[in-house]
Amino acid sequence: MIAQIVNFGLVFAALYFIAAKPLSKLMQDRTKEITDGLENAQKAEAEIANANLKKEEIVKEAKDKAKQIISSSQADGKEIVKEAKDKAILEKEEIIKQAKLDAEKEKKNADEQVRKEASELVSDGVRKVVEGYVAQGKGEDIIKAMLSSAK
Repeated sequence: MIAQIVNFGLVFAALYFIAAKPLSKLMQDRTKEITDGLENAQKAEAEIANANLKKEEIVKEAKDKAKQIISSSQADGKEIVKEAKDKAILEKEEIIKQAKLDAEKEKKNADEQVRKEASELVSDGVRKVVEGYVAQGKGEDIIKAMLSSAK
């Protein structure tokens, strides 16, 4: 029985040093790796959460900036349209003014032409009337009447 106890002790010691101690160290190392992995996973989750927050902030800033750019562009567009309308109105008024001036000039030219033609017609008519009276022998009466009205 003592031999069995000694044998048991020797086998126990041998197994302890050969198998149990390395297995214990291996389990401690594995436990440490798992613990480190869990800590790294928690850190990674925290970093992902921070990255998502930063991403949301960046997206929000980009949207705000886009809205601002769109508003600015719309305002600029309205200003450009207003300037174009104002310019068109000024050009329209200038064209109307020039057209009125041209129309007045044409009217004056037409009036002058009408007066010239009317005076030629009157002159021709008077000449024909006078020639008719002269042909009838009444030229002296007409000349006296003209002279007396001229005084």
